[in-house]
Amino acid sequence: MKKFLLTLASLVAFSSQAAVISVELADSEIAVGDTTTVNITGEFDSQTEAFDVALLRVFFDTSALLVNSLTFASDLPSDDVFFDPLVIIEELPGEVSMGWFSSFAGTYTNPAPFSLFSFDVTATTVGVFDFTFDSTNLDNLDFYNSELQESIATELNAASLTVTDGVAADVAAPQTALLLALALGGLVVARRRS
Repeated sequence: MKKFLLTLASLVAFSSQAAVISVELADSEIAVGDTTTVNITGEFDSQTEAFDVALLRVFFDTSALLVNSLTFASDLPSDDVFFDPLVIIEELPGEVSMGWFSSFAGTYTNPAPFSLFSFDVTATTVGVFDFTFDSTNLDNLDFYNSELQESIATELNAASLTVTDGVAADVAAPQTALLLALALGGLVVARRRS
């Protein structure tokens, strides 16, 4: 029993030290032609999870959800004069990727949830669309600390967006005159019987 409790405690301790990266959608359901914001958030332990190089790719159907590159944004520090640190957000077929690099500015971490990057998408097709991460290799996901020469363990939370046609189903309106006539007829019949 003691071994089980120690194992459980170590698993909880290990999972609490993983950075949490999540897809958060402004709307989980929209209609064709509507736009919503996709926000990729991160939460890093300020004591142990500092990174100076980052790569994060979020995969989804970019043919059905059109990306507006003018809305690319990030809470990561970025120096647009000397380009250190540098944030790059770009759309590629089937994905949007974010790269962050700091050679002299040092490492970055934030214990509170913050936006790693965000962008708007406009729906063009009906369906359910997943926003996922692929952590099977470092070309898709990596938060790296050069001082420690190691990557940060991450917990990934995906999301889904439902797109409808936006046309409300037709509901047959009651025939008011017919209902009124039936009600009056019922009253007349009831009165004659009494």
